[in-house]
Amino acid sequence: MKRLFIEPLDVLMFRSERPFIARESHVAKFSKIIFPLTFEGAIKSKIFLEFCKRRNYLPSDFQRKKNEDRSSLNERVKKLIEDDKELKEILDAIGHPAVNSESSIQVLGVFFSKKDKKEEFFPVPNDVVRKDEDDEILKLTPILKEELKIPDTKNYTCFSIHSKIKEEKGLMPFDALKDYLWGGKPDKSQIIDIPYKTELRTGIQLEKGTKTTVEGHLYTAEFLRLKDWKEHWEFVVWIEDKHKLLDKYLKNEVIRLGGEGKGAICTKIDEINLADKLGFSELIEKINEEKRFKLYLASPSCFNGHESPSDKLERELGVKELKMIAKLPGKPIYIGGYDFAMNREKPLRRWVNAGAVYYYEFDGEIKRDNLLIKIINKNNIDMRCAFIGRW
Repeated sequence: MKRLFIEPLDVLMFRSERPFIARESHVAKFSKIIFPLTFEGAIKSKIFLEFCKRRNYLPSDFQRKKNEDRSSLNERVKKLIEDDKELKEILDAIGHPAVNSESSIQVLGVFFSKKDKKEEFFPVPNDVVRKDEDDEILKLTPILKEELKIPDTKNYTCFSIHSKIKEEKGLMPFDALKDYLWGGKPDKSQIIDIPYKTELRTGIQLEKGTKTTVEGHLYTAEFLRLKDWKEHWEFVVWIEDKHKLLDKYLKNEVIRLGGEGKGAICTKIDEINLADKLGFSELIEKINEEKRFKLYLASPSCFNGHESPSDKLERELGVKELKMIAKLPGKPIYIGGYDFAMNREKPLRRWVNAGAVYYYEFDGEIKRDNLLIKIINKNNIDMRCAFIGRW
């Protein structure tokens, strides 16, 4: 797995989906979602802008003009491609509709990491909870009894051996992820709090063209500041790069990340072998014996709802008659964005947050040597980083 290390130079703004209006009484809330596409957009923007600078293109040359339709945009960009072969490779990497709407550069996951160790911490799964009385870590399990089915569904309820439990928030290291995928649960000492705090800052709206201030349009925004008073925390990014453009354009560069384009140093670091680190081959043997697995989302995923795409997952794994038994999707999140090529806001879509867990039974055998699942297609399915394990 290719990895990048992201070191913010200042606070970061990852704004919530609520409309933002610059007024004295308005506060732009922090979304609390570390979203892979935000980092992907920042990385692709850096690569694209560096290319445009070198070849004397303007970024607007590849954006839809006012009253221009999609087909006209594509025709105009294709004429530029005819005289520049490298341009096609760059547009394919960023996912321009004139070439290919799916990007060849894809960020699969973004994880908090200590600066000195550069090792990922993962969201605690939704089936890991705490006992209310003494904070003992517990794990929920589906109870396969007809009387415990959720009404009007085929799904069973997940229970703990204790009646009084509470949600467990936080992060867990690689060792805890491996134990969890093998059917265990993280130790209480392995779970840490989210390593950031929010910080309020005041700003003022600027005119688009002149960049002059607009009178009376003050605003307050919540920013993320990574903890650095005891241990320095940064981000590790898992990324795919089919055309190997990272080596060419991102050796050790400053990218603009999040709202207001705050600076962050982006550095390539050592790759990791997930199969060796998590014991994939032995784990697959166990899952094939038991004929059941659970799907854990390490990154937010979009399914057009709250249920994972069983039919596509069935094809991806090569199994037969995949049947969902139970699910713990958690609270939905809503994420939009900006379409650079079409020059307009993307509509909000409902996503399932990282930490969601789905339980399955199946016939046949899993025919793959990698338990990291990625399914991204044009039918609004976006599952970038999910693991399967025992339950």
